[in-house]
Amino acid sequence: MHIRQRLRRVGLALVAGTVALLGPGAAPAAADSGAALPVGSHSDIVVDGVHRQVFVSDPVSGSVVVTDYDGALLRQITAVPGAAGLALSGDSGTLYVALRTGDAISAIDTETLAETARWETGAGTAPSQTAVAGGKLWFSYGSSGEGNIGSVDLSGDEPRVTLDQDGPYHWYSAPLLASAPGDPDVLVAGAPGQSPVEVAVYDVSSGTAQGQAYRWNPGADGSGNLRDMALTADGTTVVLASGYPYHHHAYRTSDLAADGTYATDSYPNAVAVAPDGAVAAGIDGAYAPDVHLFDRGTSTAIRSYDFQQPSGAAGLLRPAGLAWAPDASRVFAVTESPDSANLTLRVLNDPARTETTMTVEGPQSSPRNRELTLTGRLASTAPFAERSSVRVSRIGGPEDGEGTALGTAAVAPDGGFTFQDRPGTEGEIRYVFHYAGDARHTDATGAVTVTVGSGR
Repeated sequence: MHIRQRLRRVGLALVAGTVALLGPGAAPAAADSGAALPVGSHSDIVVDGVHRQVFVSDPVSGSVVVTDYDGALLRQITAVPGAAGLALSGDSGTLYVALRTGDAISAIDTETLAETARWETGAGTAPSQTAVAGGKLWFSYGSSGEGNIGSVDLSGDEPRVTLDQDGPYHWYSAPLLASAPGDPDVLVAGAPGQSPVEVAVYDVSSGTAQGQAYRWNPGADGSGNLRDMALTADGTTVVLASGYPYHHHAYRTSDLAADGTYATDSYPNAVAVAPDGAVAAGIDGAYAPDVHLFDRGTSTAIRSYDFQQPSGAAGLLRPAGLAWAPDASRVFAVTESPDSANLTLRVLNDPARTETTMTVEGPQSSPRNRELTLTGRLASTAPFAERSSVRVSRIGGPEDGEGTALGTAAVAPDGGFTFQDRPGTEGEIRYVFHYAGDARHTDATGAVTVTVGSGR
């Protein structure tokens, strides 16, 4: 079936859709923050690094919410019925939206946020997921017992829709899809919510989907209930978020052999991979951190986030609710809470920097003009670079005023440091240590108070 519908762009006007203009939203966030979304459900999230925008699809309201990098609401694109899977063109100029209840694919200009084309996929096809690979836009479609894969050829003057392209593999329902810019000829499909997990890799370099690898229950451990999946930027590894066995598992796309585990110890429900291979692994649960961040190929998280509402109620990560900014400066997470009918977009800043804590110890008292030794330790899941240091200042005594800079203390590879001082003033002296952080660590501060007396 080759049914096409072309829309002519005229400013922000639409022939078959409308754009709702909204207010400027919240002020820019300086740290990890959350912003309310004007929707109560969600299907997918993608990030446009060129225009620094975040797109969240809502199938219930039939809209796509657009925010900036701080979560401030920009617009809500409406009249996109059943808006589900999202994908960006290679230049981030076009957003593709699967219209599950509209039996079509919508193309939206990411600069004007206006719909420029809509391609019908056939009555009852219910397109679900989208991915750009092999010079085409691929989409999954079909209800229970009728899952399949189709494509839109965008190379000609008139884009062409082609159905029934699942090749040698057959899907019970519309599969999840994933692709990667580093290897545009790889397309990965996975059966959603099925136990055990079923996943396949296609080579789409020829313009058709050729089977490359297939696994039924790739973990061979009863893995099931696939909720989300993501490819590394080079296309060599796919990471699955399946409800069991409580970890995010990675597999090589060449043969779907096991390629590592990301330990999250709860029910995985979302995953996103940064350009450098860092993994954001999300879980479904109120009693553990919602998102864990890993360096590529490492099984221990370098940082975690627990979403909690101001009231103290637990916020829950939505399935398939994670996305990285292309420059890896942020992770975006869609969450829900019993406190609100609306969802929240969480903005996690500097995700590559691990949380760092500091402890400092010193004597309770020391004689005046006597050398005293202060010790401390930085703690982090990432090692400290050579020549790292902490700044030391002293507060106390008339000569110190608001504080006197004393110098720095070198940080050992294990985070330990030592500093010596010879205070010449009696009274309480407060020593403050500050670590400024670096590309892998947040800053940290510690302090200790010593009573300096006149003893010898």
